[in-house]
Amino acid sequence: MDVSVVLSTYNRCEVLARALERLASQEAAGIEYEVIVVDNNSSDNTRQVAEGFAARDGRFRYLFEGRQGLSHARNAGIGAAQAEAIAFTDDDVEAAGDWILQIHKALLRYPEAEFVGGRVLAAGDTSFPAWAHAKMGPFALQDLGDKPVMVNRSHRRCLIGACLAIRARSFSKAGLFSTATQRVEDGVGSTEDADWEAQVWNRGGHGMYVPDIVVHSPLSKERLIKAYHRRWHLGHGKFNARGRRPELETARRWLDVPAFMYRQAVESAIHFAMLAARGRRAEAFERENALLFCMGYAGERWRTHLTHLPGSRRPAQANSLAG
Repeated sequence: MDVSVVLSTYNRCEVLARALERLASQEAAGIEYEVIVVDNNSSDNTRQVAEGFAARDGRFRYLFEGRQGLSHARNAGIGAAQAEAIAFTDDDVEAAGDWILQIHKALLRYPEAEFVGGRVLAAGDTSFPAWAHAKMGPFALQDLGDKPVMVNRSHRRCLIGACLAIRARSFSKAGLFSTATQRVEDGVGSTEDADWEAQVWNRGGHGMYVPDIVVHSPLSKERLIKAYHRRWHLGHGKFNARGRRPELETARRWLDVPAFMYRQAVESAIHFAMLAARGRRAEAFERENALLFCMGYAGERWRTHLTHLPGSRRPAQANSLAG
């Protein structure tokens, strides 16, 4: 077995079939691969769709994971995978016809890389609002250009899990995906990808962005609304606070929040007010989101800090990266 594809899904049976069709029709050029569909406790017809593929194509397997959360689902898929290369994608994503082939080629080309990722492009003719651009985090798109790019401790660019392949050996070094910073149900802003990749970087490893590895992701109407972006940035701040990545931690802190985060919040608030007053709405919105990130970060740290005060009866937040 050359490549194991782990596709985690939750209550999206209406789009899951299309994603699986794209994986079933790969131009793999003799590469042996399997597709493990991990049902993360869905209540719709996900099981029937996945088992239907498994019944007619021996490369597909259905796996149920009842613990809610993307990391729980991925980690279950990792445990079931048979190949040394484990590729991840999402249930609403359409992989290019040579996606698995390009992953296999990239891993051969870069034998020292612990993981590889590629382009996540908007499906169809997506029209962005005047205040938006494709590189905004809530769109979950990725295009670092036409040339390969190394990502490591010095160049921290997260390669997102919709188009990511990891060597099985890497999980023994960096652990599994974090269950403390995972997306659960319809939560937004989670950081399980970035937290895992940071574990690789902090151990001296690296990954490679390879532009020939391509998937297409549809943008729902919800993602094109400002309210979604506000919610995403607030959540992203919260998950970053939970992750406690060393690059965001400083010795100076108040109520367990690094001092620079307070300064960043004040600067973002001032710039937001100034830009809004001048009618520069797109720029003002980005500063507003930066402020929301800081608020989410500080709010999460304040909450967990209070749980550790003497006399507190609230349980502390788990923060294990071991899954």
